[in-house]
Amino acid sequence: MTSKEIIHKAIRLEPTPRLPVSLLSAGAWTLNRNGLTLEQALNVSPERFAEVVAQTNELAGCDMVWPGSGYHNLAIRGAGGRIKFRVKGTPDVQEPILRGDWAAASLNTRRVQDDPGVRLLANAARILVRQIGAHTLVGTSQWAPFTLGGLAFGVERLMRSIHKDKPAVHAALEFAASLCYDYLEPFIDAGVEMISLADPTASGDLISREQFNEFALPYIQRVATKIKARGVLVTVHICGNTTNRLDRISVAGADIMSVDYKVSLADARRILGGKAAFAGNLNPVAIMQKLTPEGVAEASRASIAAAGPGPGYILMPGCDIPPSVPLENVQAMVQTARGFAPGGAHPPQPTS
Repeated sequence: MTSKEIIHKAIRLEPTPRLPVSLLSAGAWTLNRNGLTLEQALNVSPERFAEVVAQTNELAGCDMVWPGSGYHNLAIRGAGGRIKFRVKGTPDVQEPILRGDWAAASLNTRRVQDDPGVRLLANAARILVRQIGAHTLVGTSQWAPFTLGGLAFGVERLMRSIHKDKPAVHAALEFAASLCYDYLEPFIDAGVEMISLADPTASGDLISREQFNEFALPYIQRVATKIKARGVLVTVHICGNTTNRLDRISVAGADIMSVDYKVSLADARRILGGKAAFAGNLNPVAIMQKLTPEGVAEASRASIAAAGPGPGYILMPGCDIPPSVPLENVQAMVQTARGFAPGGAHPPQPTS
């Protein structure tokens, strides 16, 4: 059974011959470990970009790859904003684009598809679908509307306006929902089978369940509905403690809920079991970056045990991993999952 078939069975909540396993996003990690900054990678050919992703995953062995991850803020640039690239890691938004009399401004979200970086990434995704898509699930990612709207509107201003100017918030989120989908459409046209919608600003550490239901959930649902209408799967990732909103994830249209290390996998199983697959929750820094491969394997076994028996669980870091994570640690996570059959044998224990 191929990696892609195993992911599809997990999403359908069917038993799999081994535990599914993947990184989440990992765009900066993939490119940086190959000597490329994210800015430099936008100046290579789509063929070279796809080659780097495919060759890295041959070494890592993940069931999913995410060409275009790490580039979420290109959506802001494509809509007319300014971003600044880092030597390592992902680029930063320099200033909000929804300012002044923004409500009356005619910002065309479809112009994002003309951004040369977006075109290169979509073309690289098309090549990967053709080259490895028969056996490995190819996806991509973008900020969900609440987080993307915060970047376009200003995060602090958005948080204040939740209490003081709800119509302005919803107008910003309408814009962000359109921008999110218009950014993703070229990747869907290229044949990706999974979209990850990342919504860190919708964390339980930042907004209440009630605010999540009013401001984040409807716009995730709107974008997810359009994505799924194209026959593409949806992963939702929200940083922080999301335990008190996990029951809303199936309403949002997610096929997979990716949880942070702050969420108990036992709680995720209890709340999401039978409704959606779930993934996580290895700490990207404390475990994936700082431990030895043996330590990562031990932590992976602990996560598998915490997730409990039954299908629908995917071993994954609890967020995007830093560029400095050793390849050997990723391999340790993958090898641990590959040695475990859900509902069957326990994950192999270390030998003395």
